[in-house]
Amino acid sequence: MLFSRVGKRYNTINRRAGRLELFPAVGFALSAGLVVAIGAYGLLHWAIPASEAKAAPIDITRVALTIVAGVGGVVALVIAYRRQRDIEQSRFVERFGAAASQLGAADVAVRIAGVYAMAGAADQSDGLRRQQCIDVLCGYLRLPYVPDHGSSGRTKLVTTIPRAEGGETEEHVEYRQNDREVRRTILRVIADHLLTEAEYCWSTSNFDFRTAHLEGVVFDAVTFSGLAWFDEATFAGPARFDKATFAGPAGFDRATFTGPAVFNGATFCDRTRFSEVTFNDRAEFRGATFRAVAEFYRATFDGHAELREATFNNAGFYRATFNGHVRFDKVTFNGGLVFHATTFNGHAEFQQATFSHAVDFGKAIFNGRAGFRETKLNGDAQFAEAVFDGPADFAGATFTGRTTFLDADFGSEQVVFDGPARWSPPEPEFDWSRGVGEKPANIEPQDWPRATTTS
Repeated sequence: MLFSRVGKRYNTINRRAGRLELFPAVGFALSAGLVVAIGAYGLLHWAIPASEAKAAPIDITRVALTIVAGVGGVVALVIAYRRQRDIEQSRFVERFGAAASQLGAADVAVRIAGVYAMAGAADQSDGLRRQQCIDVLCGYLRLPYVPDHGSSGRTKLVTTIPRAEGGETEEHVEYRQNDREVRRTILRVIADHLLTEAEYCWSTSNFDFRTAHLEGVVFDAVTFSGLAWFDEATFAGPARFDKATFAGPAGFDRATFTGPAVFNGATFCDRTRFSEVTFNDRAEFRGATFRAVAEFYRATFDGHAELREATFNNAGFYRATFNGHVRFDKVTFNGGLVFHATTFNGHAEFQQATFSHAVDFGKAIFNGRAGFRETKLNGDAQFAEAVFDGPADFAGATFTGRTTFLDADFGSEQVVFDGPARWSPPEPEFDWSRGVGEKPANIEPQDWPRATTTS
């Protein structure tokens, strides 16, 4: 019923608008033609004086009439164009309304047919009309959905509840028949149209999946050139975005991934938000590229997080929580990076990573192993008030900028600073280097500080 009402209302509004726009266009064309004819007559009369030849006034009039005839042809073309546009608009409205009605049907086969009908209407349109079709498909995914009954053929559930004062109350709950298959069909259709080789590519349109329940997402190698909103969406099961390209802003704030989230080789060209997102399973961003700001503020990674060989510009993991192992091996950070107050409950590996600008690990908590072997800290590095409850390895690391470990808690596990590749002036700051207490015995090397392995 919802989609049927949308189609009928859209039909009425556009037919009225089409009728009103034709007459002003014809009037404008006629007025313009009259002005051009009078102007042409005057110009020709001035350029060819009548005294020069007997037939000059007749010739001038003939030329002017020819111009008027041409203007009449232009008016006819305007009318024909408007008529054709109205025909196309009416055809689109009819297709749009019919597809919307099918999407609102009770029978699952009719709704699936409605998905393809709406996609067909989008294929034969562009601009705003195509966007309207896409908005309807995305809107279907945002409708209330009960996953437990998603694959059920049952359309109604009747529950009888006894009343305390006697008698019974019946509660009727209606479900969409086999709605899971309809939703997965929508996702497959959208994914197919986001491939660059698609016959009808929708990549330049906007996609609003906010608060949607998405099952079986496979968006491998797709391209989002417009806006891509997934805020507060629920990804049930695996969600695949391998080698996907987000050319415009992408939002995943407060989204929940119940299964593996795979973004290996993905490219994010504009601002990307994963703030307060929850990854219940593993999260993979191997080889991903973030060319603009990437926000993972207060994000929760309950499974393993794999970000090896990724590239970040400005990135923020402020107060993020990694409950599983996380790997940032060989990652390149070209801009500022914030891990302030981030908690690493599993192993945190940053081996051979490159930090080209400032990095903030202040008040970060490393409950597992912290691996920074051969890491390049080329900018200022902040580890003030960080807590290392597990072993930490900074062997072979490069310290180029101002680095501070003041008020850091190194716990009781072994912490290694052996053979730094560079121990640049100013030297990294520790509490004992300022004469505040003695160097803990668990910090290597004992003969402090060890000479660099390279000059």
